[in-house]
Formats: sequence, structure tokens, C-alpha cells
Amino acid sequence: MSKPTCILVAHMGHDALWLQIKTRKEIEDRIAYIKEHKPKRERPLRLKLLKIVEEPLPPKLAEGFAAREKAYAAWVKADAAWEKAYAAREKAHAAWWKADAAWWKANAAWWEADAARQKAYAAWEKIINSPEGVAFHKQVCGCAWTPEQPDILLQLIAAQREG
Repeated sequence: MSKPTCILVAHMGHDALWLQIKTRKEIEDRIAYIKEHKPKRERPLRLKLLKIVEEPLPPKLAEGFAAREKAYAAWVKADAAWEKAYAAREKAHAAWWKADAAWWKANAAWWEADAARQKAYAAWEKIINSPEGVAFHKQVCGCAWTPEQPDILLQLIAAQREG
């Protein structure tokens, strides 16, 4: 799509700069608006003052206009980069929400599994400290370990004193 041709126009509206850069369509739309919506007594003056400026700009104004156009071109480039970054940000944000939902689901499963693990560990501890577990320990190890005295190093020290 090509950039529309812009035209210098004077007095396009009283709430803006007296000299503006507009497209032909914007000027036509403003003329139609004045004819339809502005008070009848104001219309002739508004239409007379709203005019396309065909005279060349004085040097100082031409210099300012060139600087404005250069700044606008830089803004267009920055705006395109901003739009691209914004789209990437939105895509990443959507992915983050999806990942966050998956994390919450996994987190809930982790807590459930951890509770089951703790329950199983407690049951295992109870089983290995039961009379059957103590008897099995005695069979495979033979040391003086018991659930009441689980620190085998203290038993080693005691045995060294005795021996």
C-alpha cells in the first residue's frame, strides 16, 4: 500500500495548528463536516479560510518541515519495531499463561504425590521398626541397633570402652 499524498492546508480546525499536513480525503471529510455540522453563519468563513497551500514554504518553515518529516520517518520505524515487539510480547504472554496453568496443575500433582510419599515413608519407617523389621536387621547386620537406640556410633564408642 502506498503512502497517501499529503498536502499543506491552512485553518483545517480551530483547535489545531494553523498549518497542517493532511491527505486529500481528510480535507474533503473536514469540508463535508463543516457543511453538515457547523453553524450556518460560520460556514462561509470556515470554508474560505480552509485552503490548500500551494506556495513554497519560506526557508525557515521548509527547514522545520524537513526536520518534522525526518522525525516522523524515525517514529514510523520505531513504531514498526514497537508493534513487532508488542506482538512478540503478546505471544510470549499467552505462552506464559499456558505454561503457568500447566505449572499450577503440576504443582497440585506434586503436592498430592508428596503427601502420598510422606505417608508411604512413614509406613515404611513403621514397618522396618516393627518386631519383624528389627528381627530382619539382626539377621542381616547383627549390630545392637534398635529403634529405641538408632545411633550406632554411640554403640561403637560404648563397645570400644568395654573392649
